[in-house]
Amino acid sequence: MSVLPGHPAELTSRAADLVSSAEVILDVIQELRGIVADDEGEAVRALHEQNEEISSQLERIHPRYKGTADAITEYAVALTAAHDDAERAQNDLDDALLAQGRADRALADLSDQVSAADDPAPSLTDRVPGAQRAADDAAAAVGAARARIDAAREAMNEAAERAISRIDAAIAATNEGFWDGVGDFFSDIGDFLAGIGEWIGDFLQDVVDLLKSIADTVVAILGALVVLLLVVAIGALFGTIGLIIGAVIAGVLAAFLIWSVLSDVVKGTPDVSRTDPYRHAKKKVIPDHPTLANVLDGTGEVDRLGGETDSVIKITKVLGPDGWYYTVTLPSTQEWLSRFGDQGAVNDLDSNLALMLTPALQTQYERAVLEAMDQAGVGPDDPVMLVGFSQGGIMAGHLAAYNSDYNWRAVVASGAPIDHMPIPSDIDVVSVQHNGDPVPRLDAIAGDFDSVEHGSNWTSIRVDPPVPNPVLGVDTEAHSAAKYSATYQQHLAQVQADHPGLGDFFNQDGYTDISYYHWSE
Repeated sequence: MSVLPGHPAELTSRAADLVSSAEVILDVIQELRGIVADDEGEAVRALHEQNEEISSQLERIHPRYKGTADAITEYAVALTAAHDDAERAQNDLDDALLAQGRADRALADLSDQVSAADDPAPSLTDRVPGAQRAADDAAAAVGAARARIDAAREAMNEAAERAISRIDAAIAATNEGFWDGVGDFFSDIGDFLAGIGEWIGDFLQDVVDLLKSIADTVVAILGALVVLLLVVAIGALFGTIGLIIGAVIAGVLAAFLIWSVLSDVVKGTPDVSRTDPYRHAKKKVIPDHPTLANVLDGTGEVDRLGGETDSVIKITKVLGPDGWYYTVTLPSTQEWLSRFGDQGAVNDLDSNLALMLTPALQTQYERAVLEAMDQAGVGPDDPVMLVGFSQGGIMAGHLAAYNSDYNWRAVVASGAPIDHMPIPSDIDVVSVQHNGDPVPRLDAIAGDFDSVEHGSNWTSIRVDPPVPNPVLGVDTEAHSAAKYSATYQQHLAQVQADHPGLGDFFNQDGYTDISYYHWSE
């Protein structure tokens, strides 16, 4: 797959066809005007006049055709050169990355030897600066190769802008006729009406999203009220004292839920910034590039990077078959005692309750994720896959179900209660759930868990954990990101067969960029 988008060979062929067509127009003009007018025959004179009119019209449109053909031909040449430069730079980048890996390992090994020696020999310590220079040179080579790829992409974009300008100039230079003005008028009217239609469509989509989230909020709150009333009813079975105790417990739980939800949704959006968590790490510590097989490993990674004090997400950008594809990996709940003193992470119990009980309200977590995606340059039409474990899976399903600002293509969730979320049928969903894990059943209050039916876009993997407890028959750590990733990998063939489009989000041979974003309360 090419490093840059576009097909230079095909464009060059089509440009040649346009040039040939422009030449044919000139030939037709000459042939039409080659017919000699016969003064003695009115029919011949009429034919000559008609030929002259047609010739004049062809002469008028020829500059447009010729100008467009020349502009596209020039762009095809520039596109070919940019592709060639980018391919050479990518090859150099691959070699430089290998060299960087070797140099970094050599430096690390040498540093370890120096550190391990009580009194390292001068011959050993003298090699450290050279190893450091080699590592620096390798890093510089990697940076230079990436800069060449960026330069090739910039050259391609500049060539496209020049071609567009030349085509616009060729058309504008011949826009002097009445019908051109009429055409422009109706074109403007069409653009205006199209804009109005797009606005109405976006508005109605926002209304639909809001109504869905409100409906699910009402259902979730009613479900919570049923639970609270059940607590009171159970207490009433033990007499007046039991009824009072049940009412007090229900009241405390209700106050806790309301306090938790409001304390999250009324706070402002956290300050989101890009970070490099591996800038000081050794090469062997840095995770492998994401693949369809190990994509759920990233959920454990972002949990480790953030912890209770920080929220971290991972955004992977690859060059897919028709443009940029993005994978957003979301963290799970890391702070459970946020009501007793926030540690900083917004993926806490408060946002968890808000996501489940009030999907119509935006949590800090959701707003920060959308801000990070905006900073990462994710466009509204770019395909996006959401990946998450536990609360991260809830957030992934929540965005796919209630947010239409982005082109959500896929959700891969593990250990998350998303079965009752109204995720559109054109979004691929893979939901991995362990028997014995209570978390995926938390949404059963919205309906019968086992009777949920999904379309062909949805694959539910409900199995025992990889290593069940031999005594209890279940895994006491069934709710584990690592074990969910292992289960997912065991069923990878099913995922690939059911959702072949997921492969578009991974590119081991072409351009891949991984970025991390973090924030805290």
